[in-house]
Amino acid sequence: MMKKIILSLVAVIMLSATSFTSQAQGLLFKGGLNYTNLDFNQSFKDIAQSIGLSVSNYSSFHIGVGYQTENTAGFTLQPELLYSKKGQKFGEQASWNLDYLELPVNVQWGPDLVICRPFVQLSPFVGYSIRSRVSTSNETLDRQITSFFESFTMDANRFEFGLGVGGGIELVRKFQITAQYVWNFGNVANLQDYLDSARNISKDTCGALQISLGLMF
Repeated sequence: MMKKIILSLVAVIMLSATSFTSQAQGLLFKGGLNYTNLDFNQSFKDIAQSIGLSVSNYSSFHIGVGYQTENTAGFTLQPELLYSKKGQKFGEQASWNLDYLELPVNVQWGPDLVICRPFVQLSPFVGYSIRSRVSTSNETLDRQITSFFESFTMDANRFEFGLGVGGGIELVRKFQITAQYVWNFGNVANLQDYLDSARNISKDTCGALQISLGLMF
């Protein structure tokens, strides 16, 4: 149900954006940092710790292009296409790297103060995982760690959908700084097949804090 709502919302906003193309504000190039946390349940964390892995946040980046419509009554639409890296660190021994192509549609509202425009934004998005890879720094742990990850990542979900909430500021209609928290409403792994009774206790969702800098043309 939530997936249908997000997909419908993205589709409606994208169609609305096309009606503004003749009044487009311009093209946007952007990039920034991702601070990702996969919300694993305690049972999973206990299993990871039993083979010497501690669960910690993952830092990476996103980069892409967008297109902003003209400010109308304080509102702008800003669809984007991003390459975004997410994942999870397991101490210094290993990391699970997830690479996505994402299509967020940012709905922004804020007053135009000429030299700057502070705004809040709501960002429904869909995405597709183009790579899922486990990296290790200790060769002696390779087989054990690989077996551990393959047990639930082999058939990991490639499709993602979710919602971002945040805000930012636009400076002299050329630079845009944003910060938002992103919730992924889909599961990124099939932990229910790995943990006993996981259908009831597994979270395995992905949340990320994104900080971005954009250059507008």
